[in-house]
Amino acid sequence: MLAVVLLLLLCAAPAQAATGTYVRIGHFSMDQARVDATLDGVKLGTLDYADLYEYRRVEPGEHVVEFRTGGADPGSPVLRSVLVKAGAGEAYTVIDIASSMKVLEDDVSLPPNGQARLRVINAGDAEMDLVRGGTSVHRNVQANSTTGYVLVQPGSGELQVLQRGKDSTRLEAPIEAGAVYSLLVSARRIELRTDAKAAEVVPGGGTETGFGGMAGGWDWLTALVIALIVGIAMFSVRGRLFRFG
Repeated sequence: MLAVVLLLLLCAAPAQAATGTYVRIGHFSMDQARVDATLDGVKLGTLDYADLYEYRRVEPGEHVVEFRTGGADPGSPVLRSVLVKAGAGEAYTVIDIASSMKVLEDDVSLPPNGQARLRVINAGDAEMDLVRGGTSVHRNVQANSTTGYVLVQPGSGELQVLQRGKDSTRLEAPIEAGAVYSLLVSARRIELRTDAKAAEVVPGGGTETGFGGMAGGWDWLTALVIALIVGIAMFSVRGRLFRFG
């Protein structure tokens, strides 16, 4: 019995994130230090400036995202809001930028030919270029704007953010084949978030420092079955010890 349990533990593979419809919410308007975010009337928490929540799975259909001033009474007037028309199997990033709400369609499909996909969300106050390994990736990205995705080759080339009138910022950010990334530029920090890998969203994302959520964990049903088997095995072993001890 113990041998079977060990075999199951060794063979159980981490489950991939399930396909579905996803929404994540971020706060990138400098007019508010923090905001309280609600999705369909349910408060999700308080976002500090330049924070981006993890993806949240939702049902396809219409969803309302609302921001109120951080710490305000739940019944206080809405600061700003937007309607998200979520399609089945799609992912969206909802952000406030330059005091208005935007709904970004996140292309988390598998990039072709072993490439990766990269876009920029420039919530900073300066126009910028993004360069990788001496080659321009995005040029003339205006302040308080977003770009579409471009395909990039995987590898460990350094990312360089060139903001007009400011010192350049360099990120050691390996790019993986089959992954989708968003470069978040704000007055607080610059970070590379991993949005998806192999056409599956990465719930916690990841940053250029290598910390962040994993693409998936063990499936709960697998974990429950393993726990039950372990419990039965332990009970059986204990019974034998009492019988022969």
